[in-house]
Amino acid sequence: MITGRPLVGLTFAGTDAGFGARIWQQQAPRRYTPTEAESVRVAGGHLTITFNDRLLPVPAATNRQLRTVSAWGQTTQDDLARLHVGVVGCGSVGMLVVEALARTGIQRLSLFDFDTVEEVNLDRLHGATIRDVRLYRAKAHLAARTARRAATATHFRGTPYELSVVEPAGFAAAADCDVIFSCVDRPWPRAVLNLLAYAHLIPVVDGGIAVDARGGRLRGAEWRAHIAAPGRACLECLGQYDPAHVQAERDGSLDDPVYITGLPADHPLRRKENVFVFSASAAAAQLHQFVTMTTAPGGIADTGAHLYHLTTGTIDRREDGCKAGCLYDGPLRTLGDDTPIPVTGPHLTAEQARAARVLTAGRWPLRARRAVDDLLHHLG
Repeated sequence: MITGRPLVGLTFAGTDAGFGARIWQQQAPRRYTPTEAESVRVAGGHLTITFNDRLLPVPAATNRQLRTVSAWGQTTQDDLARLHVGVVGCGSVGMLVVEALARTGIQRLSLFDFDTVEEVNLDRLHGATIRDVRLYRAKAHLAARTARRAATATHFRGTPYELSVVEPAGFAAAADCDVIFSCVDRPWPRAVLNLLAYAHLIPVVDGGIAVDARGGRLRGAEWRAHIAAPGRACLECLGQYDPAHVQAERDGSLDDPVYITGLPADHPLRRKENVFVFSASAAAAQLHQFVTMTTAPGGIADTGAHLYHLTTGTIDRREDGCKAGCLYDGPLRTLGDDTPIPVTGPHLTAEQARAARVLTAGRWPLRARRAVDDLLHHLG
């Protein structure tokens, strides 16, 4: 206990090749109290988790998941159901991911989004209505409502966080997940999620959409899906964000119209066009990556990073790891909370979005209408 930190003891069972763990924390001089871990996660090409059945009991089987269980068996379903899955970004892609995970039987979802449902979202945001716009509904709460209505698990928990993952509280909540879906389109949250994948060994299922609509005509579209985890290429090496843009977002430049206008017309930070059908394709691609990593069909858990091309109907695959000298392909994995990289901080846009909701929702007519709407959804 020289470091002053808790001691983690691991045991390996040869019979089922599973792990057990206890965390020993100092309560008094020379006195340490053990706490059993709910699960032990082994991240990499194939995600394997050993659950403590006493602390996280096997969920009861129901007919709600009959067809799902028939695909990969009850044992795999028991493990999938007990995963704590985070969805960062409850927009057009994230909402579809939330729906699919809830219907698959995942028991615990953490849902992150600081933004508010707007009218311009209605052609892409699954489950959203004009009533949610008028009630200034937070996207995270819309996602939680959608998940609860779709959930097939008997004991389901969907926790909304009106936070960005770059904020300290959002980061801490995301660090409690077993797997995270990255459904964001900004560099700073992607950099934060990249760190969680390698320093905290939490696999991050990431993706994105790029639509070429120059001149008001659809010329093409691409969507990609991949997993950031030890042994796989990180999000930076995959080109999902530019480190230079992370600082630009931190200092507020990416929310400055003048800064954005000064970027080239084809710059990825300016290409915001999207269509619901492409969101559905991107969400499906990310879910396929998740299922492959957790169930290893045919014994294969890592099929590489995928890039789908609409115009040619082809898929590019990348199966190599990080580039030489990449910070995330080395000792960073062992640093954990001691990593010298500053990743979190104040997020002005998130703070403004929450403040606007509080100001608007504080008016009693809106409070009453929202309460009635919540009750109707609960009864429905």
